[in-house]
Amino acid sequence: MATATPKADKEDPTTWTKYTSGSCNTCRATCCSMPIEIRWEDLVKLNFVTDDDLGKPLKTVVSRLKKENVITAYRPESGLFAFKQTSAGKCRYLKGNRCGIYKTRPLVCREFPIRMGWRHGYCPKTPIK
Repeated sequence: MATATPKADKEDPTTWTKYTSGSCNTCRATCCSMPIEIRWEDLVKLNFVTDDDLGKPLKTVVSRLKKENVITAYRPESGLFAFKQTSAGKCRYLKGNRCGIYKTRPLVCREFPIRMGWRHGYCPKTPIK
């Protein structure tokens, strides 16, 4: 009797599978429904802020980004912004199971799961059925 592969839980890194270079090709982009924390540099690259905004009070810029539904929060202790997700809880740039801004994606997306994430080298892969 064959046993079913346990389902990965994005909230429980002990259920994640070893990442390989082809993992994303057969996944539902589960990582794109996890919280996305981005840096100021990412906001610049995505054209949500300019370097001129650096001269403005951070509180003013954060307030504007919240009103524009770009972020949901700013964490001063880490300098990271919580990127606003869609009402379905996914990244706004996810197109099907692929990144619509792959070349300009934020650092966390570039580095996940190898150097960033809860369990380096592992991902919450949910296979496409």
